[in-house]
Amino acid sequence: MDLGIRGRTAVVTAASRGFGLATAETLAREGVRVAMCARDADTLQEAADRVQTAGEEVHGGAAGRVLARSVDVTEPAALEAFVAETRTRFGPVQMLLVNAGGPPAGTFADLDQEAWDTAWRGTVASAVAACRLVLPDMLEQGWGRMVAVTSVSVHQPVENLMLSSALRPAVQGLVKTLSDEVAGRGVTVNAVAPGFHATSAVDRLIAAKVEQTGCQPEDVVAGWTQTIPAGRLGRPEELAALIAFLMSEQAGYITGQSIIADGGWVRGTFG
Repeated sequence: MDLGIRGRTAVVTAASRGFGLATAETLAREGVRVAMCARDADTLQEAADRVQTAGEEVHGGAAGRVLARSVDVTEPAALEAFVAETRTRFGPVQMLLVNAGGPPAGTFADLDQEAWDTAWRGTVASAVAACRLVLPDMLEQGWGRMVAVTSVSVHQPVENLMLSSALRPAVQGLVKTLSDEVAGRGVTVNAVAPGFHATSAVDRLIAAKVEQTGCQPEDVVAGWTQTIPAGRLGRPEELAALIAFLMSEQAGYITGQSIIADGGWVRGTFG
């Protein structure tokens, strides 16, 4: 299927690994110009090389279609400068992946006020800032796609993930409300809610569980997969394919949604 997005410009945050990297690679294969940012400059450069190669393999001669900058999305000035450079390099921003590393594991008793404030800036405030920066471009063109990576914790609280379970729903509220405001102007705003995937974020959850219980990492994974009807962890590229479709021309009538990708883990009748 031709997604109809070749030649468009996308901003992808937290793009050095996991869902961000997989999405950047997928979009590059569709001929999208990708501006990617993350905090770790060394890891980001390796990721950018992969994205560049992905675009060249499919389209050839795609040099210069990837921009990578080390940016902490909790710093508004740095994020604004990154988006401005993207606009200068590639033109108006037409697609945005709102993505962050995710708040750390912990119960309510484990978390002090600083942890809550840090998680708020990384999960909610950064999402608001990214949307605010790119929305004028989309409204001016009458076309835009925003997708936020949230979590199944939006739909069903996850044990030991107090911060995610409390703050991710705020991002979903942003998605739903903003989608209502801009739907009539050609801009869609959606969220994807991943379950357990084979990412570095899940590796951190495994490590935390091992530290708490003394069990082996493979036992943690086995315990999770027993509760997932699909019987396995997801792959980042599977979620990236969903994100790319939501950013496509064909997905123009899908907006304000939170689409769960969890192998069937959430038990709610309607997700």
